[in-house]
Amino acid sequence: MTDERVPGLQAMFDAARKETADEAFVARVMAEVEKGQRRTVIGWIIAGLLLAPVAWWLSTPLIGMVELASQLLPDSLITVEEEWLAQLLAPVNSVAGVVGLAVLGAWLAYRKISS
Repeated sequence: MTDERVPGLQAMFDAARKETADEAFVARVMAEVEKGQRRTVIGWIIAGLLLAPVAWWLSTPLIGMVELASQLLPDSLITVEEEWLAQLLAPVNSVAGVVGLAVLGAWLAYRKISS
């Protein structure tokens, strides 16, 4: 590396610093940023107002599906007569346990593949 500088290149960098340090330029950039932020906020508000009726319309079927799942998940898959064995197998002897193990296995497989 050297400390020598090309005079023409240095002059271009000096001119660029003078142009961008202009107060009017900074004010224009900040005005554009603020306008973009206002558009983003207004867009999110409009999207929320449009999606609220859709969410209200879908709430009844979703509540029904959750109620059905809550009735199905605690059911035991295999009847175990021994009390101690039933207690030991309780976490995996249900639909919820199988679903949980499947999700955990899928997550671990994804982590293994993606890393």
